[in-house]
Amino acid sequence: MNRKMIIAFTGTDGSGKSTVIDRITPWLEQMNQSGVHYEHLRPNWLPPLSRYSGASNIEATQQVQSPHEKTPSGLLGSLFRLCYYFLDYLFGYWAKIRPIASKGGKICLFDRYYHDIVIDPRRLRISLPNQLISLLFSVVPSPDLIICLGADPELIYARKPETSLEEVRRQVESLKQLSLREGKAAWVDTGQSIEDTLAQVVGAIKDSMQMKNK
Repeated sequence: MNRKMIIAFTGTDGSGKSTVIDRITPWLEQMNQSGVHYEHLRPNWLPPLSRYSGASNIEATQQVQSPHEKTPSGLLGSLFRLCYYFLDYLFGYWAKIRPIASKGGKICLFDRYYHDIVIDPRRLRISLPNQLISLLFSVVPSPDLIICLGADPELIYARKPETSLEEVRRQVESLKQLSLREGKAAWVDTGQSIEDTLAQVVGAIKDSMQMKNK
């Protein structure tokens, strides 16, 4: 049976995204005969910004050890970065992701989505008001399901002290607020055992599928 949908996993560094995605992907592939399509952070319809500078294709959208190490761009640089990623989300959704889900029948799985940029723009060296970033991305289609992963900030910080404890607390609270105000979002506590965490994720996916089929 084809159960096409678009799922985004969002969370702070150390929240357990990689572990959850690695463990849930085989279940999704077994459930959906057309398979799973994976993307990191954005549709990647546009190439990495680093390609234009002649650098490698590795950019801040991929796994990094120190997400806040690089200095944010200035006003013009931040606006350029924000608009570039916005165009990738907007046109990439309709030109790439939607056809893969609708015509290809695949489950599209994102490790991070634009919500992570709104919550932590510094990761992509963007230094602009969150209200502006939120307003711009409000016209981008949302995934069918946003799974917000998080736990006690002290636990997350102990796993990956890549930013400050205060920053981890801020991001965890932002994710909790996202799960409360966004009807397509679900909060999953990764401070419990991996089995209990996966059970929560599976439950959220099944609930979302039932809502889509109504």
